[in-house]
Amino acid sequence: MKGVVLLVVGMLLLIGAAGGGYYAYTKYFSGAAAEEKPVKPPPPPPPIYVRIPPFVVPVVGAERVEQVITMVVALHVRDQSAADTISARAARVTDTFMTTIYGAMDEGEILNGSIVNIISLKKRLQGICDQLFGKDVVKDVLVQTVLQRRL
Repeated sequence: MKGVVLLVVGMLLLIGAAGGGYYAYTKYFSGAAAEEKPVKPPPPPPPIYVRIPPFVVPVVGAERVEQVITMVVALHVRDQSAADTISARAARVTDTFMTTIYGAMDEGEILNGSIVNIISLKKRLQGICDQLFGKDVVKDVLVQTVLQRRL
C-alpha cells in the first residue's frame, strides 16, 4: 500500500512540475522571444540583366578605318517583364545603340583621342534606353567589355 501511495504522490509531483514548466516556458520564454525579435524584411530579388549581343563599330579616319571597337553591353532592368520586352526588341536596341555611337563619335564625345570615354558612352546609352522604353525600365547600363583594335 505504501508503494502505491508513493507512486501516486510521485505522479502528482511529476504532473505538477510539468505543468509549472509549461507555464513558465509559455509566459517567460516563448512570448518574450517573439516580442523582442524584429521582423526582417524579405531579401530583395536578385538584379535582372539583359545582355545585348556584341556589336562592332569601326572608327573611320580621314582616309581609312583607323580602329575597330567591339562592345558588350548589359542592361540592368526593373523586372522580368521589362527583360522580356527588351529581349524581344534586341535588334532594334542594337541598331539604335550603333546609330547613337556613330553620332557621338562624329561629335567627338565618345573618343578621347583614340580611347573610348566609358562614362560618356554609358550616359548616351542610358538616354537611348529611356527614350525607347521609358524612364524607369532600364536602371543602369553596364558596359562589360570594350575592345579596341587599331589598324
